[in-house]
Amino acid sequence: MDPPENNIPSSHDEETQEHRETLSQSHQEDGENEAVPLIESCTQAEAGPKVIKENAVRVAFLPPAEEADLPVSESLVQGDASYSADDNSSYNDDEADIDQDIDDALDEGYMGMECTLERGFSLNEAAIARDLRYERYDEVAVKYEKSHSFSKYQPSLKHFIPVRKSSAERDEMPIDSTGLYGFVSYSWITSLMWKAYKKGLKEEDVPICSKYDMCDYNTDRFEAMWNEEVKRKGKDGASLQRVVWRFLRTRLIVALTFFMITLIMGFVGPTIFMRFLITWLSTDEPVTTGIIWTVGLIFSEFIRIIIFGVVWSISYRTGVRLRAACLGLVYKKLMRMSSLGNKSIGEVINLFANDAQRIYDFVVLGPLIIGGPVVAIGGVIYILWLLGPWALFGMLTFLLFYPFQYGISRLTGYLRRRTVTVTDERVRMMNELLTCVKLIKMYAWEKSFASSITEIRKRERHLLEKSAYVQSISLAMAPTVPVIAAIVTFLAHIGAGYNLTAAQGFSVFATYRATNFPLVILPASVRTWMEFQIALSRIKSILLMDELEPYLKTPQDPDTAVVLDQATLAWDAVSSFKKKKNKKRRNKKDGITPADQLMPKVVDLKHIDVLFDLCLSIKKGELIAVCGGVGAGKSSFISALLGHMRLQSGQVYLQGTCAYVGQQAWIMNASFRENILMGEAFDAKRYYRVIYACNLTQDVGAMPAGDFTEIGERGINLSGGQKQRLSLARALYANRDIYLLDDPLSAVDAHVGSHIFQWVIKGALRNKTTVFVTHQLQYLPLCDRVVYLREGNIAELGTHSSLVEDNKEYAGLYRTHMETVENKEKESSKTEETDAGGRQRQDSVISGGSSINGYQKNSPEKSPVKEVKKKPEDGQLITEEKLEKGDIPLSTYNWYIKAAGGYIISTLVILTFAANVGSTAFSSWWLSMWLSAGSGNTEVVVGNGTVISDNIADNPDLFMYQTVYGCLILVILGTSLIRGFAFMKTTLKASSSMHDQVFVKVFRSPMSFFDTTPSGRIINIFSRDMDEVDVRVPMTMETFLQNIWLITSSLVFVCLVFPHFLPFLVVLAILFLFIRSIFRIGIRDFKRMENVSRSPMYSHVSTTVNGLATINAYGKQEMFTKKFMVLFDENTCVFFLFNCAMRWLAIRLDLLALLVMSITAILSLILRGSVEASFAGLALAYAAQLSGIFQYTVRLSTETEARFTSVQRISNYTKCLASEAPAIIESKRPDSNWPKYGRISYRNVQLKYRPDTPLVLKGITFDIDSLEKIGVVGRTGSGKSSLGVALFRLVELAGGSVRIDGVDISVLGLEDLRSRLSIIPQDPVLFIGTVRYNLDPFEKYTDEAVWSALEQTYMKEKIANLPLKLNAPVIENGENFSVGERQLMCMARALLRNNKILFLDEATAAIDTETDSKIQRTLQEAFKACTMITIAHRLNTVMACSRILVLDDGKVVEFDTPRNLMANSHSAFAKMVEAAESSLLL
Repeated sequence: MDPPENNIPSSHDEETQEHRETLSQSHQEDGENEAVPLIESCTQAEAGPKVIKENAVRVAFLPPAEEADLPVSESLVQGDASYSADDNSSYNDDEADIDQDIDDALDEGYMGMECTLERGFSLNEAAIARDLRYERYDEVAVKYEKSHSFSKYQPSLKHFIPVRKSSAERDEMPIDSTGLYGFVSYSWITSLMWKAYKKGLKEEDVPICSKYDMCDYNTDRFEAMWNEEVKRKGKDGASLQRVVWRFLRTRLIVALTFFMITLIMGFVGPTIFMRFLITWLSTDEPVTTGIIWTVGLIFSEFIRIIIFGVVWSISYRTGVRLRAACLGLVYKKLMRMSSLGNKSIGEVINLFANDAQRIYDFVVLGPLIIGGPVVAIGGVIYILWLLGPWALFGMLTFLLFYPFQYGISRLTGYLRRRTVTVTDERVRMMNELLTCVKLIKMYAWEKSFASSITEIRKRERHLLEKSAYVQSISLAMAPTVPVIAAIVTFLAHIGAGYNLTAAQGFSVFATYRATNFPLVILPASVRTWMEFQIALSRIKSILLMDELEPYLKTPQDPDTAVVLDQATLAWDAVSSFKKKKNKKRRNKKDGITPADQLMPKVVDLKHIDVLFDLCLSIKKGELIAVCGGVGAGKSSFISALLGHMRLQSGQVYLQGTCAYVGQQAWIMNASFRENILMGEAFDAKRYYRVIYACNLTQDVGAMPAGDFTEIGERGINLSGGQKQRLSLARALYANRDIYLLDDPLSAVDAHVGSHIFQWVIKGALRNKTTVFVTHQLQYLPLCDRVVYLREGNIAELGTHSSLVEDNKEYAGLYRTHMETVENKEKESSKTEETDAGGRQRQDSVISGGSSINGYQKNSPEKSPVKEVKKKPEDGQLITEEKLEKGDIPLSTYNWYIKAAGGYIISTLVILTFAANVGSTAFSSWWLSMWLSAGSGNTEVVVGNGTVISDNIADNPDLFMYQTVYGCLILVILGTSLIRGFAFMKTTLKASSSMHDQVFVKVFRSPMSFFDTTPSGRIINIFSRDMDEVDVRVPMTMETFLQNIWLITSSLVFVCLVFPHFLPFLVVLAILFLFIRSIFRIGIRDFKRMENVSRSPMYSHVSTTVNGLATINAYGKQEMFTKKFMVLFDENTCVFFLFNCAMRWLAIRLDLLALLVMSITAILSLILRGSVEASFAGLALAYAAQLSGIFQYTVRLSTETEARFTSVQRISNYTKCLASEAPAIIESKRPDSNWPKYGRISYRNVQLKYRPDTPLVLKGITFDIDSLEKIGVVGRTGSGKSSLGVALFRLVELAGGSVRIDGVDISVLGLEDLRSRLSIIPQDPVLFIGTVRYNLDPFEKYTDEAVWSALEQTYMKEKIANLPLKLNAPVIENGENFSVGERQLMCMARALLRNNKILFLDEATAAIDTETDSKIQRTLQEAFKACTMITIAHRLNTVMACSRILVLDDGKVVEFDTPRNLMANSHSAFAKMVEAAESSLLL
């Protein structure tokens, strides 16, 4: 039992003196130069003086080395923890003692507090380096200031200085200080590319984001413009498109101006220089003339390449700025909301994941749409001048393709909008599955949820198929249009009897090719316009969401803290589901699919009044208790004071700052200390007083890295009680004026609760205004006044004694509580704080939160942990995401090909590309043959004689040439359609197969994977990576394959015409392979880093959305916004570098392609007369085509490889994740009525959560008979929750066995096992859908059975009063029900299952005492034919059990009936009851 105060040995003072002597010696030895003491982990007897310096040494708690070392102050809560209203003086004395102890601790490193570099500062060097890097952003950043002067363009105009000397710091983005040469050639990134090739890129090698591209700077600018727009046009008339135009118009106009120059240069080359060069080849003009045309051709192409580089350079920076501005503004908007309204977390994450890319694509590709009409007009004029009016037929074909492409793009946009909606559903569903995966596993509901995901994925794939086929046809048609237009032009021209020369033919052909680039880019441009409109509409819908109007006013009386004056307040609530228009297609059974039922689209919000006509005045320093039944409005009362509701009428006054402790603790993925400080400056004395007051001393001491231990997402490695106490510590440290505590003690046992009530609520907060919501009625007499709520009204208000005297509802409730205490002799005592503690512990039975880090959390007031040597890295919970190195392995491509249907299918698809491109190449070759044949030596009569005609129309085989040439149109169109269909089917088969495989693999992973992997990382796989594999990998790969064949045909033609080109080709190939092999490494590394940098951003957004209420209550919006900005900037940096690296490669390969054209032109110049002009024209036309397409293809090959990093990530998850045991093992299936009796036998059970963690169950053995009701008690970390983990096989045993009715559960399939067990979890989990879906997702039971279960759990009246009753919507996390109501619905769920074995994990923590007593009766009646294991929270539930199992340190201490255990005053159970008795009989 806990040592009383008088048992503390006197050696305490002796040891203190010993410390002071050591202090003196140390100062003499070290002098005064020791700024940062290096202190090893040591026992307290050895501990020397410690100089605590903020930011120099990190302080971590260590447990006392010996029991006797406990300071006197700790005995204050280890003995009689009772506290009365008259104990203020004794409290003050105690507080003085604690202050002295803390002063000693800070001076001497005593009381379990050690300064240690080993376990603090060097905890995670990578994290420290990252923090230092983040600090650099503050140093580099510039603040946006609105300016109308020309000087604002100065930073951009400096890029046009030919050469600039770099003045930037080594870690700053070099582009900011580069001159014209670097800006055009991208040479500023060369050093990074070379470093990547030499030794690979690491995070520290990457410069920080440019100050002009930073999220903060661009968000401020965009926000100012948006606010002006709203102010000028109003919310309804505000146009986000107009704001975007204002944001980027200057840079856009400049980029388009340069783009027009590139178009002119691209047009001048073939129309003037190439035509005259081909004409010169068939004349006897001097060589100098040919040289002039050749040089002109080469120079015009060179200028086009250089200027085009400038276009991309400007567009890339504009794109990242708009991307940062839009999403930064969305995040800042979220910070001003108290909830997401009708938006879901998945929808918001999808916006950050995918719409960011759409915004960027629009800026880069969208404006290029203007090139199409310009070159079309130029082309029409030129061809009309060259060939006459008949040529317009061909140009008409060319021009008709524009409306065709526009229609295709509109259709694509429509399909994309529908696809995005379904993708949102899938991502939202995945987000919910990840949040609730533990419960899903325990209920064996994997198949139901998997079928829901599969159903959504089917709809998504159906839309993706349509969209991909349309895009594929568009892509296939683009390069064939100039060929078809040329065929129609020449057939019409020759058919009309006109002649066609080689110079005319290939000049026109090259002109069509030149005008084709804007045409090729047109589908992408229009698609980006469509997708950008969708993205903007989604962003605008968030920006226009109603923010909560501030209604809190300051009271006139300075002594008044809170006033509610006839206040009626409402919540935003979901009104209905959106009805689908295509009902007939969706479900022939006139119902909705499970996926639809689970993932409804919620629409308009309406306001539902929940608090009515509240009148209350609270003086400063007053302690007000708020109580009431489930759903009475207690949490809403707190929210009303925070300003998070909508004030319908009346007034709410509040004076001072607020601290808030939510009913469900919100925990950040950060260190324990960072969770408490939450951005506040570190004050050592205040911090340790908070730690002590919240009873966290021992908990922190037991952690691997003290208070620098990393806490997982949603506090995954903390028990429920620890999470709630950490939340309380955060509030206490914040030192605010008003404290709003929403049932903070339900997650802790009576003993710890009494300590917190004494030290926090009645102690540290004695001069603060405190509103204390509680179900713990024993504390009500100690509060100044009590507010009793019923159905949103203040039913009773006054002091506890006056309300009891009034003898109304409150008095009856309190008397019931007191009678329970008296009649059950101490039964109402609550046990030691459990593993899970209250409703908070999301993983209490599943992850055994007490041991996820490999350490056990000992009770604050029990025997201390012995000091063990701990490694610094032990404090890290979340595994770092692996950054892949080297080439994409061949196995990844092999996996993709197999997923697509195998090698034979893939080869056939590639051959369809060959057939398509081959038919277009053959048409050009056929034209050359025709032009070469000329008139076929046909003689024509001219005057009185005959001469050989030079008119191609006089050829005797004209019909044959025309027929073949014309039929090639049909061949080209046919192969385009076949190619598009085949490619779409195979790539979507691959992506769907990969999605299904990775989904099954992730969902079948053991719980340790979910505990150590952030949800943002998994969501990244299913949102962005799947988007890459669904849309971008196929699109990139299709263009790449098409261009490979185009390049092949071009080079073949050049080599056939000029065999002398072959040696040059070999040299060029070697040069090309050298450039590509070196610099694709940098591009690939940038892409990998970009992939990894997204996950922290998504996790941060998800954390923010979940904690909006807490963040707003503490006013920490700026802190979270700043972190988001930095995370976004980190992503922007590598994203920008990736795109610039692509362009770096492109511009150099374009110059290589220019060499090909130059060599071809020079060869034609040298070999004039030996090569026919028609074939020389063919070679020149195809060589000119190489210029743009060559670099684009090589870039596509690198981009395809880069995009295959997403395939690799999915492949790694599929191949590397461990799986649980099979769901069903056919040879080991139990009988249909198993378990028939419900006997459970644990034999020498040993359990550890991961291979590298210690045992948490240490060979326990016990038997439970049929229909027995077993209560399980024990301190935190004793292994209570681990019993459930072993029973449900969430972790496989390290040794021993568990048998149910004689069957070893380890040989069964998990579904067979878990579906025969029921659990009522401590943390209530509800899914998006309907009430009925949450109770019966498989639709196994009738409505009558469902209503019966609701009636037994006292929820029937609540559900019956909802408009849609059982079909009433349940929003994300069940937020439209109170925590208590959610818990009751979870009980109804278990009642419906009606299994033979039931496991209750503190299932009544969030329920008031009266409802709890009713529920206990229900459980006894409804489950009397069941074996029931109850982890105790309220001892009245345990006292009614058949036997009580007492655990300690993973071992069975006692197992007997309550009567026998209570009869033995020395039993551990009896001591637990005795220790807690006083706090419960106040």
